[in-house]
Amino acid sequence: MFDRRALLSFLALAGTGAPVLAAPAMSAWSRDTKSAVRLLDGGMEGGLHLAGVEITLDPGTKTYWRTPGDSGVPPAFDWSKSTNVADVAVSWPAPLRFPDGNGFSIGYKTGVVFPLLVRPKVAGQPVRLGLHLDYAVCDQICIPAKADALLGLSRSPSDPAAAAAIARYRASVPQAAVPGLSLAIEAVDRSGQWPVVTLKAEVEASAPADLFAEGPDIHWTLPLPEPQDTAGTVRRFKLTLDGAPRGTDPLGQALTFTLVSGHRALEAKLTPR
Repeated sequence: MFDRRALLSFLALAGTGAPVLAAPAMSAWSRDTKSAVRLLDGGMEGGLHLAGVEITLDPGTKTYWRTPGDSGVPPAFDWSKSTNVADVAVSWPAPLRFPDGNGFSIGYKTGVVFPLLVRPKVAGQPVRLGLHLDYAVCDQICIPAKADALLGLSRSPSDPAAAAAIARYRASVPQAAVPGLSLAIEAVDRSGQWPVVTLKAEVEASAPADLFAEGPDIHWTLPLPEPQDTAGTVRRFKLTLDGAPRGTDPLGQALTFTLVSGHRALEAKLTPR
């Protein structure tokens, strides 16, 4: 039914010049040790809400990728406090390799935005995203951290800065096909205790390149591939297949590789045999 009183109230506000406030595009910061977390709203695309989890870090600290390397803890996202949310897909921007004690870890320095695609349970109804995040912040030692954030999501972005931050990190999420980037298995050496895979990557000549490897599930703990070249459009990496679950033949398994070249990244599934 037409609500005449609501219309008159709106016109009265408009006539007095009172602002009609848009919903906030960023949640409040949730602060913990040497870090802070908030949610970002980026509007809608194809029936899905675009959003982001932003982590900002104090200088000299880092946080971790989904596969953290030789040490560290990956972030764990809990969306159970959300309203009218059927599914949240988290994307992982291309990470960095950094020394961590006696080994190397994989993650992010200074900060990161994890892009989200949020699917509503009921289209056209309000969506409220509720996050509980467990993560780690590390400098000389690793410290567990927690964050909680709530944000209502809109149909169109109300803050260009929030939308731009989400878009910038979406652009760095590894893709299945990237012009000028490729990765292939060149050789497999089976002469030692563990098979050693040589991978050939085509990258940007002027950009640093790195490669990360993941097993088929969380029970695999593969080492980081070792760079064999530091310049040119062709780079090679060697990966020792040490880290498969006990009793599992590491050959014949589909592995996920993330090739990072400058600000672009390729994700490829390859099977050493």
